[in-house]
Amino acid sequence: MRLTLHLLSILIISFSTNLLGYSQTEQGALDATEAYFTAKMCDDYETLLNLTLPDLIEQAGGRESMKATLSKIHDNQRAKGIVLQGYKIKQDIEQAKTKLETHVLIPIVTISKVPGGTVTTEGHLIAVGSDENSKWHIVETSSLNEFNIHKVIANWDNTIVLPYKKAPVFKEDK
Repeated sequence: MRLTLHLLSILIISFSTNLLGYSQTEQGALDATEAYFTAKMCDDYETLLNLTLPDLIEQAGGRESMKATLSKIHDNQRAKGIVLQGYKIKQDIEQAKTKLETHVLIPIVTISKVPGGTVTTEGHLIAVGSDENSKWHIVETSSLNEFNIHKVIANWDNTIVLPYKKAPVFKEDK
């Protein structure tokens, strides 16, 4: 498992350094997004915790409580036969700088194996850069809208408009 994570890390770094046309800020956000999805696919809860906003960890009752919550979510999905198989980061990235943070809206496509087929979902993540973008945290937007985003990202200034949610697409196995 450790060797697999090491190889995945090398692949991520190689892939990330080959992306052209992104600013240093966007590249930091993309690197964090890559690390986030790799951690999700490898059940690496420590990395997921490191990429979670500290306020959310505090709201969940601390690191151990949040780790238990992540594990429960994962176990529930697996019990239902839902497994994240892959993801793709799309090109239309938006960013905004607030007083204390940088917010980068990253469009993504995820593919999950479900009983009887696959589900493809188009969505967005928000990468939150702090400490002059030396630290990045990832926020999933699936349950966020303009009315509740401030509860998750306190410094969100509405410079970026959250896109409408698209319905997932189910493709039956043949």
